[in-house]
Amino acid sequence: MDGFELYDLARKLMRIGEDAIPDPTGMRQMSPGVRQIMTNVFEHPDTSIAEIADRTGFPASHVETSVATLRDRGAVTTEADPAHPGRMFVRPVARHRAANRAAERIDERLAEAAGIQDPGQAKELVQTLEKLARRLTDALSPEHFNARYSGTPPWETGRPQPALRDLAEAGAFRGRVLEVGCGTGEVALMAAALGLPTVGIDPASTAIEVARRKARERGLEARFLVGNALELGDLDEQFDTVLDCGLFHVFSDAERVRYADTLATVMPPDARLFLLCFSDRHPPDIGPRRVSQDEIRATFANGWRVDSIEPAMLENNKYVDGVLAWLATITRT
Repeated sequence: MDGFELYDLARKLMRIGEDAIPDPTGMRQMSPGVRQIMTNVFEHPDTSIAEIADRTGFPASHVETSVATLRDRGAVTTEADPAHPGRMFVRPVARHRAANRAAERIDERLAEAAGIQDPGQAKELVQTLEKLARRLTDALSPEHFNARYSGTPPWETGRPQPALRDLAEAGAFRGRVLEVGCGTGEVALMAAALGLPTVGIDPASTAIEVARRKARERGLEARFLVGNALELGDLDEQFDTVLDCGLFHVFSDAERVRYADTLATVMPPDARLFLLCFSDRHPPDIGPRRVSQDEIRATFANGWRVDSIEPAMLENNKYVDGVLAWLATITRT
């Protein structure tokens, strides 16, 4: 493939993507420059004008004008940073995220465009594109997470999160337990210490090696596997309790939809998901995207019952006072 062929492919894929995105406010009529700014904001929520300019290469004046246009169309909101006068945070409006923008997958559109009728071949095509997307964006790639373990990632505190520890002590965990995005395993090991059959999965092999060593040293029966949280069906197992401690907020809009779908493959009716994530109550800054209650409810709208979403605290090495979080209890129906 040469540069011209790659460019032509990118344009065709862009057209398919644009056709699949709901357009209630006429975004497609905007100039390509404005749409590039919009895409950048969706990929990097809670960002600043200067950061957008650095990533896109556009002058700050163009970014400011584009953001103003997007704000007028209801696609983004802006908020002044009280700690840094003159700095403005830009974030997508919730209704442009999981509820509308990624409401349906585009597998059929891609298959039709490629002239593919066989479901297996269509699935293979989509998986190939998803792998390419992760390689180019570093989203959820094993390399990305392994690199973070060259030091101490901000989410590794050396102990279970208090919100989940309180649930464990109250007897909320039951049956077979799965922790997705387990890191070095503190939460999963806490479940194993209760005598519950426990599995932890994480894309970072470095973290999994540490978790396995901890299990051996503590004499606990827990299995730790290198794997993708968006492909849980590969486990071919069922779990009564699933724990998500700081994973959900790293997903893109489309990945949130996939996440709910793949959880459904390992959770029978009445199984419960306990989800702890960054909250939109936490001040804007770099780091994971902030999550609203509406976004959690939108992701788990079909085939699930959101029992509760409570304010919580997420311990984090970067924020001394912790992170304002949501603790959601969600039941598979």
